[in-house]
Amino acid sequence: MQKQNPLISVIIPVYNAGNFLEYTLEAIKNQTFKNFEVICVNDGSTDNSQEILEKYAAKDKNFRIFYQNNQGGSASRNFALDKVKGQYIAFCDHDDIYHPQYLEVLYRHMCDTGADISCCSYLKFALRGGYNFKERYTAPFPVRFMSESPFEDKFCHKKKIGTLMWQKLYAAPLLEGIRFSLKLPAINDILFNIEVLLNSRKAVVCTQELIAYRQGETSQTLQKLSEKRIQEYRDLFSEIVNLGEKYPGRQKVLDKIATRYAYGMFVDEVLHRYNPLTETELYDTLRRYLQEVLSERHFRFFSLGIKRMFWLWAFCRKKNSLLHRGYSHFNKKERCQ
Repeated sequence: MQKQNPLISVIIPVYNAGNFLEYTLEAIKNQTFKNFEVICVNDGSTDNSQEILEKYAAKDKNFRIFYQNNQGGSASRNFALDKVKGQYIAFCDHDDIYHPQYLEVLYRHMCDTGADISCCSYLKFALRGGYNFKERYTAPFPVRFMSESPFEDKFCHKKKIGTLMWQKLYAAPLLEGIRFSLKLPAINDILFNIEVLLNSRKAVVCTQELIAYRQGETSQTLQKLSEKRIQEYRDLFSEIVNLGEKYPGRQKVLDKIATRYAYGMFVDEVLHRYNPLTETELYDTLRRYLQEVLSERHFRFFSLGIKRMFWLWAFCRKKNSLLHRGYSHFNKKERCQ
C-alpha cells in the first residue's frame, strides 16, 4: 500500500543550534496532531546539530533531513519549500518551542473557516532550556477575528495579523510562486508575509498562545547591529517597494508600508537599543544608509505622522541630545512594563 502524504509540512532551518535543537524537535514530535512531516535543513552547521537531526530522523520517519553549505535562513526555507509534501505549511525556528496543540488548533481553525492563513498569538521566553506551556485548550477554540481582506485589514485597518512566519499555518497553494528574498537573511518574515497577505483571500486569527519565541544569544534580531544588518534594513525598503512591479495596483500602499518599516528599523528599533551619545559610529553608519532611503521617490515622509517625522528629523540632523531623550524615554518605558 502506498504511503499517504502528510497533511502538514513543518519547515525548520538549522544553523549551529545544538544547545536548543532537541527542545524544538521534541515539542514538534509531541504534537497532538500526528499527520505531519518535518523538513529540517542543516545550513552548514559546525556544531553537533547534524548529529541531533540524524538521531531524530533515525527514530521517526516523519523527520526528513537535508544538508546544504551555509547560505542563510532564506535559502534554507526556499530549499525546504521545494521539498514539501503537505497540503499545509508551518515554519519553526531552530530554537523556538511549539505548544503541544500548535498544529491541532491552527489546522482546526482552517477547516472550520475555509481560511488560507491561520494565525496564533505567541509568548517570549529567555530560558536556556525548554518551555513548559501551562495551558491546554479544549474545543471549540475561540477566534479573535476573521478577515476576508487580510492585506487591507493588516496594513490599512491595523488589525492584528502578525508578520511572523512561525505564528501561522499556511495553505500550501497560497505559497506557490512566493519565496524568501536572499537579500534578507535575518528579517525575511516581513517581505514574505506582505506578499502572502496580498494573495490571501481569508485569514483567521485565534487567541491562543501556541508558540514560545526564544529571546537570547541565538536571536538574530537581538544581536549587535553590523553594517551588513543595516544594509539589510535598507534592502527591505527596496524589496517592499519593488513588490509594486508585481502588484502595480498596490504601489502607493506598498510605499507607505516600506516607509513605516524603514522608520521603525532605522529609528525606533535603534533608539530602543543603542544610546546615541555613546554609539556615535553606529548612528553615523545608520544615517548614511537612511539618507539613501530618504532620497528615493517612494519614501512617503508625510505618512509617518508628526511625532515620527520629528524623530526622523532629529536622527538625520544629528541632534544626538534630542535623540538621547528619546532613548531614555523608550528604555524607561520598557523597564516599567
